[in-house]
Amino acid sequence: MSTPLPDAASPRPEELRPLPYDGVRSVAVGTVVWLVALLVMLPFTDDLRADGRLWWIATAAVGFGLGLLGLWVVVRRRRRLRAAGEPPGAA
Repeated sequence: MSTPLPDAASPRPEELRPLPYDGVRSVAVGTVVWLVALLVMLPFTDDLRADGRLWWIATAAVGFGLGLLGLWVVVRRRRRLRAAGEPPGAA
């Protein structure tokens, strides 16, 4: 089955624009939450190992690491938007 081509009378989709929010604060808060979870669990490493839940520490560590990577990405995006002259409220 093939999708029919749009005819000339059909409306064209709007051009994609960046979201009006840069996401830096959200990613930063999430990263801090993963770090806090990691730090809270570290003293209980032996108990987590005994219960077979040592992977919780690894999950928190990976969440923190991915949060740092995500923070780097959204900060770069915010800088590009500001350099392009986006209004302050839009980024």
